[in-house]
Amino acid sequence: MEYLNSGAEVVDCLCIGTSIIVSLEAIHQHRQGKKVLMVDRAEGYGGAWKTIEIDGINDVENAIHYFLPDDNGIKFLKEELKWPIEKSKGKYRYFNIYGSRYIKFKFDSLAGRFLHLVLNFDEKRDFFAKARHVFNSINKVILEPRIESFYVEYGAVGIINSMKNLLNDLEIETRFNTNISELYFDLEDRIVICNAGNKKLICKSLILGHGARLPEIESTDGTLELNEKFHPRPAFHLVVEDESESDSFEVIFENDSLIKYVHDVSRFSSLVNSNDDKRKVFVFALHNHVSDNENLANELSRKLKNAGILGKESKVTASLYSDIILPTLYDEDLFVLKDAFGDLVNVLRTENFAPGVGYYAERWKS
Repeated sequence: MEYLNSGAEVVDCLCIGTSIIVSLEAIHQHRQGKKVLMVDRAEGYGGAWKTIEIDGINDVENAIHYFLPDDNGIKFLKEELKWPIEKSKGKYRYFNIYGSRYIKFKFDSLAGRFLHLVLNFDEKRDFFAKARHVFNSINKVILEPRIESFYVEYGAVGIINSMKNLLNDLEIETRFNTNISELYFDLEDRIVICNAGNKKLICKSLILGHGARLPEIESTDGTLELNEKFHPRPAFHLVVEDESESDSFEVIFENDSLIKYVHDVSRFSSLVNSNDDKRKVFVFALHNHVSDNENLANELSRKLKNAGILGKESKVTASLYSDIILPTLYDEDLFVLKDAFGDLVNVLRTENFAPGVGYYAERWKS
């Protein structure tokens, strides 16, 4: 192998990104005796789970986070990682009934689920189609199990710290601000050659998930084309001074033109240590078409006041719009990579967190 004499660095496994699932696979490979290197184009651990700072508040969730139900995944997180998993607190569906008036139902309630189904219907359909839809909605709500969601008691900052401690304890090397700029699969010598930052790397297995950013992929068989899919996910952070109390922490706005979800993430942030000025911090998931404008913070604040989530006397102290566009590879793209390069690539299904953990929980068990 002429590459081995080129002065390139050699590792067994090269992990692209430091998401939680990729990190768990890195730990698994390390425990199998492999030399593992992790690289991340960002400045720190966590991938989509990284936290931000706003208005002097640290450890603020950067997006809407919760775990979908998955028995294997939740069991692994509880029993193997010892994470304090709990059911989502204060999760409601809010419906705008007229003007600025809202009604709310618990997320998994019969009424909330029924209204959700009824409202998601094409109004142009005829009367009989609408009647069938209402009947089918009633039947579905009665027969199908209630949907629960989960999260970690201490939020994303606790998740990231847990993984950082594991990786550091095992002395798994991680390089940040490092981009993969060239990628070549040698199918004869069964190695992967790449440029990571300013270094040439050779590995026996490339580990990646849905969010990996890949350059043009070359191999001894030619070029492999993968088309990244880009999904706009505008987010908004709102910091307010508010002395009122609310039991709503995770809210779905079912029929709103701006808001998809909003979470009160104050309890996960540094506000839990000191909050004399009674601040709260919210993170919104907005509809794809929503762009930043000078009135957006006040408009979102007004909606929370109308819904009773904020007190009428509350005032905005800071805001941040994030024009997030998530690039991703789909399952079929990952399978194309696997079919083309076999054991030279280890693809992980990372799109949905708890089910993603559940896929690999059996092999990750300590």
